[in-house]
Amino acid sequence: MRKEKISFKETGNFSKKFLDFVSGDSDSYFPSEKNILSVLENLNFSLEDRARLCDDLKSQYKGIEVSESVNKNLELLKSENTYTITTGHQLNIFTGPMYVIYKIVSAIKLAANLSKKYPENNFIPVYWMASEDHDFEEIQSFHTRGETYKWDIESKGPVGNLKLESIKSILEEDIDIPDFFMEAYQNSKSLSEAVRKYMNSLFGKFGLIIIDPNSKNLKSSITDIIEDDIINNSIEKIEKSSDSSSEVYVRKINFFFQKSDFRERIEKSDTYNILSSELSFTEEEIKNKIQLSPESFSPNVITRCLYQQRILPNICYVGGPAEIIYWTSFKKFFSHYKVPYPVLVPRDFILLLTTKAQKKIEKLKLSTADLFLDKDKIENKVMSVHTDDSKNFSREIKEVQKILEGLSEKFGIEDSTMKPHVLATAKNIEKRLLQIQRRYINKQKENSKFLIDKVGSLFNFINPGNSIQERRENIISFYDSELIDNLFQNLDPLDLNFKILKK
Repeated sequence: MRKEKISFKETGNFSKKFLDFVSGDSDSYFPSEKNILSVLENLNFSLEDRARLCDDLKSQYKGIEVSESVNKNLELLKSENTYTITTGHQLNIFTGPMYVIYKIVSAIKLAANLSKKYPENNFIPVYWMASEDHDFEEIQSFHTRGETYKWDIESKGPVGNLKLESIKSILEEDIDIPDFFMEAYQNSKSLSEAVRKYMNSLFGKFGLIIIDPNSKNLKSSITDIIEDDIINNSIEKIEKSSDSSSEVYVRKINFFFQKSDFRERIEKSDTYNILSSELSFTEEEIKNKIQLSPESFSPNVITRCLYQQRILPNICYVGGPAEIIYWTSFKKFFSHYKVPYPVLVPRDFILLLTTKAQKKIEKLKLSTADLFLDKDKIENKVMSVHTDDSKNFSREIKEVQKILEGLSEKFGIEDSTMKPHVLATAKNIEKRLLQIQRRYINKQKENSKFLIDKVGSLFNFINPGNSIQERRENIISFYDSELIDNLFQNLDPLDLNFKILKK
């Protein structure tokens, strides 16, 4: 693959908050090697916590064939000089959009780069499966090659517990589904198990550790946070007393109560009530429940971040723009609970160009920057390049501007009141010339349907469903045996630019 880069700002796809984040390096959580080493030096993760983590992970991998790299990394987690680079996401079917793949490869590449540069330490990539999430609508479909495929099933509880019988209808569709998906879905009992299997197939050789946080053993590490939030509402109190508000809504209670088939909010009145159920607990009862059955309590987005950093020797979190921004607003909660705060690393952002797409770009004489323009602007650019330049009035406009600017200066010497009138006239002339130019180009568009169709086809490839490619298109659209290796070679999340990869 060949690689080109463009700044995040030039793409027009990112919020001001995210652009401000990547442009400023004053904060301790900014993505730099200096900050990463600083977090590493100050991290204190006990051997007891490491043993608990390793035991639970080995239990999670039971019955799954793993690579030598994964086995090695599971053992290395017991060592005091081992640290994790973590990313996470919902359990999208068939991986979901391409950016999920880019998140994971970014974490893998960062861990590999740090391991190579600082061999006295071990850096292990971790994928956090958001198996407890219950927002099934967000994950139940995927898009590939112009078609959307939907998993037709109802879900109310943690998505990781979903049974897979009904997903087999998608497997029978006329899609070129890679074998690792077929194997995972046909030989797994739950969505969590299937996701672990196909992610292990894709990334196991890189030593990726896959963790399912829905674990009694692991949640026993945060019973203090669970109880403090539910009984004392400390997170809400911190939020209300803070000078800055969080990027997500902070509730009075920031844990859900869950069973295998439901996940519901907890509300406090005289007792602790589980919404949409008849379950209710006294304060003493819910305290006992927290201690004896911590797996019954599921974190929301705020407490999930705290949970992650409590149970992993984690120094970096690799995330998308929205994740990075809400993490920055949670720092006050980490300080309160004395939980180590990671360096925040934006994942790699990719536009993947096939050979066919590249040929279209060359024929249309478009630059890399042009690919991020609105469709109308791309059409205008193509038309201006491929049509009669004599009707492009940019030269005439500049000449008129020059003449009228000269006149305004002359008038300014003799009569200063005339200068603004002359400049206003210049503006009106420019406006009229641009109108004439626009009418001409629109007429040429009508007469150049072939070119416009090519632009439309290219634009739809880059922006399928009017969304940028990585947020819409699935790995099936691009998969071959070399894809993951090529991504690994070309990605680098500490290089804070948007990448264009050409196959």
